[in-house]
Amino acid sequence: MTNYLTAANLILEMAPDETLRAQVQGQRSGLRVDVLRAFPLSHPEENLVLRDGGGVELGVIAKMTDVNEPAQILLRAALDRRYFLPKITAIKSIFERFGFSIWEVETDRGPVSINTKAINDALSEITPDRFILRDTEENRFEIPHLSALDEASRARFQGKV
Repeated sequence: MTNYLTAANLILEMAPDETLRAQVQGQRSGLRVDVLRAFPLSHPEENLVLRDGGGVELGVIAKMTDVNEPAQILLRAALDRRYFLPKITAIKSIFERFGFSIWEVETDRGPVSINTKAINDALSEITPDRFILRDTEENRFEIPHLSALDEASRARFQGKV
């Protein structure tokens, strides 16, 4: 049975060591709490799972709006750290060598060179216009809207897919 957490039964706070602490009233507390998204791509602010430092589930927040604003701020900061996902804004080039691809791209975090395995293994289609690119070190990069890229970037992408 799932233990749903709301503003009525959950207190979140930042510990001095910059980790998250949770107190589930009438039940238990958790130190070094991790926040995980059950559906990170399709529903990023729903079904948030809280686990203590030992990996034991404290409960689930059905919707981010089910908790108060200070808790939402702490949750979003924890999620941003866990699900770091730079967005690709332009594709400068894609080279293939020895079964690997090297992508020179611009992201919302600046220019980067991404090394991937075969494109079919590295690229996941989320929707027909949204893609996730995974590099050889399992870092992820998002193309949130292929249609929003400039014409040259789209042509480079479509020429390799």
